Amino acid sequence: MSDKMKITTKVLQLLARCTPAPASDDIDLDTDIAGLDLDSLAMFEVVFEIEECFTVELDEDELTGIKTVRDLVSSVQAAAERSRPCS
Repeated sequence: MSDKMKITTKVLQLLARCTPAPASDDIDLDTDIAGLDLDSLAMFEVVFEIEECFTVELDEDELTGIKTVRDLVSSVQAAAERSRPCS
């Protein structure tokens, strides 16, 4: 499984777990984050778990521009690429 697929799968799982039903049933890459009805604590938990899982630090400025799940996945992927040591 590719890194992008692992990131996508984990982000979707975390969002589904933290999102109130029934919205959690229909989350995909094009889902609007604001439409998930996540309070600030739930969103913090999602970001914290992502950072722990992938050993990355998400940029706060970048996080404020996230509109969709696809944007979040892209941010995590970019953070993962930044955290890799140069070969």
